[in-house]
Amino acid sequence: MAEEKNMATPDPISKAVVDAARRHIFYTNERGERFNMTALHRMNLHYLRKRILDATATILKKGAMDDSDSDALTSLMQSYCNAVRDREFIRDVGYRDWHNNLFLLRSEREMERELLTYLKTIDGIRPEDGVPPGENHLHPDLPGGPWDFPYASRTKRQRYVLAVLGGVILNAPMVLMALVPNVAVNLVTAGVCTMVFAVAAAYFSPTKLPLELLAATATYAAVLVVFVGGVTTSGGGCETTRTT
Repeated sequence: MAEEKNMATPDPISKAVVDAARRHIFYTNERGERFNMTALHRMNLHYLRKRILDATATILKKGAMDDSDSDALTSLMQSYCNAVRDREFIRDVGYRDWHNNLFLLRSEREMERELLTYLKTIDGIRPEDGVPPGENHLHPDLPGGPWDFPYASRTKRQRYVLAVLGGVILNAPMVLMALVPNVAVNLVTAGVCTMVFAVAAAYFSPTKLPLELLAATATYAAVLVVFVGGVTTSGGGCETTRTT
């Protein structure tokens, strides 16, 4: 009887998250049908949050905890932590090779098309119209995303841009210091470039952990300091030779 009641009157929060995820889980686009396990995982993440809140509300209403409350809360938190760790793994798999993403079923592939056809044989299950990339902001966002193809492509472009910027921010000051072997100019160049690198690292770093940022900045500064010393010594020697 309880199960029938739950089916008749679904929880509004669970209904909202399913409605938000529906067009991201099983959908069609110009290339064919898709079943996105990543979106399914994101939907479950949000529902796990609700279950944690339900368990917390029970404890707060009682004003005390017992062993069963602790066990229930521990189990839910473990499930949520595992889901968050899985989120990182799923994201990395998709970003490495989106077109062969094991968490995205495509109707262009025969065996995956059979799975999608099987899903459609279940009553009421039909693919939704996919959300166009430019309209993502018009729909409720699921936690831990977005993880769609445009975002993966943008992340790939960002990696290349950061690779180019990394080369520029390392080589540009060294070229400048080699062309202008002056102690004051070299020190100012090293100081300014180190500050720029530190700010860029703090902005683009995925973890933004203080010790990691400090270590990266110190390593970059050490490279420039060594180059400053080498160029200054070489430049001074050349000037002495010309004077003599």
